[in-house]
Amino acid sequence: MASKKLGETLRRLRTLKGYTQQQVADLLGLKNKSTLGSWEVGKSEPDGYTFLRLCRIYEVTDIYAAFEEEASVRQRKDASHDVLEKYRQLTPEKKKIADSLILQLAELPVPKRDRQAQEE
Repeated sequence: MASKKLGETLRRLRTLKGYTQQQVADLLGLKNKSTLGSWEVGKSEPDGYTFLRLCRIYEVTDIYAAFEEEASVRQRKDASHDVLEKYRQLTPEKKKIADSLILQLAELPVPKRDRQAQEE
């Protein structure tokens, strides 16, 4: 099955560059834009060669950053949402304990490797 995330990223890159589906289809030599549309909705995926051509068209120089970093950010947001939801389910007494723990954690010094990751 094709990747919906890949399709979403391809659509985002295309729109950031200001291209229409038809313009990109023409640049790739596709018969019609529906092929590109099916990639963008995750119904199918381009082959490797076409994927690299899309990266050139969209001026993507770091494929990993363009296609994987977004997933990492989304995973962190999902994890934050899950933690917040669990917090909301706590009793008032447990919320006080959680609040106290969070405040104590915030006062701890940040390890060097974590500080470097935050700066990047």
